[in-house]
Amino acid sequence: MSRFPDVVIIVRSKKNFANIGKVRIIGSASPCLSTLKVGAPVKDAVLCLLKNGFVITEQKNIGVFFRIR
Repeated sequence: MSRFPDVVIIVRSKKNFANIGKVRIIGSASPCLSTLKVGAPVKDAVLCLLKNGFVITEQKNIGVFFRIR
């Protein structure tokens, strides 16, 4: 049985590039849900995701993170 990866997409805010403008979670993003809020610092969310097994692929103002379950 194949398992799908967890995916988190973070779009930076246009007003403040250091903050999250939009976020989309496919699967699970635990234990980082508290850092994945619109207006929250991107840095905190990225550090939490990387610490919890996610890998990053970033293109300009969009970050895509995934981990295999």
